[in-house]
Amino acid sequence: MNVSSSDGILRFEFDEDLLHTIEDALGSKSESRRVLKNAVNDTARDAKKALAKKPQETYAVKQGRFTKAMKTQNATESSLTATINVTGEQLELKDFKVSPATYRTGQDKPDVLKAKVLLSSSLKGLMKSNNKAFLVKFRNGHVSVAQRYHKTRYPIKKLLSNSIPTMIGSKDRVYGVIEPEIYDTLMDNILKEIKRVTR
Repeated sequence: MNVSSSDGILRFEFDEDLLHTIEDALGSKSESRRVLKNAVNDTARDAKKALAKKPQETYAVKQGRFTKAMKTQNATESSLTATINVTGEQLELKDFKVSPATYRTGQDKPDVLKAKVLLSSSLKGLMKSNNKAFLVKFRNGHVSVAQRYHKTRYPIKKLLSNSIPTMIGSKDRVYGVIEPEIYDTLMDNILKEIKRVTR
């Protein structure tokens, strides 16, 4: 079983040796592709859940975004490859932990806006080239973390951070951490399918 990650797409591909191992266990070729297809799809489903959960243990981002960003294409008996396609633009910094999180004006406006992307990090003041970041409320009611390009009032830019594909694909924090578990999960799912067929 080969698991690869590239450009926001995770692929779960079988190899012939694995198919032959299943054939030997079943004593027949007729059910082997169906067994592997079901096991690969179950593994992709389990991996999707893990890939949605792990970032929420790592990044200070609002929940619910990761599952929605992933779509699975199941394996078939003729094509024993499942894929998880992860999509999404860069998230705004406001989607992460920001303090204070609510838009304030006048005396309630903070001297320094703080934020963090990783749960393990501490909140840090947002300032670049003596320009402080601040919360801005647009006419449609949307609130963003913004910063001025210069000392003049305008223009301003919204501050962005990582995209969901970048976070999920991280070798150090998400995908790379759970990748070793995926093969073990596949083996478990294959055994379950073999038992189901042979019982």
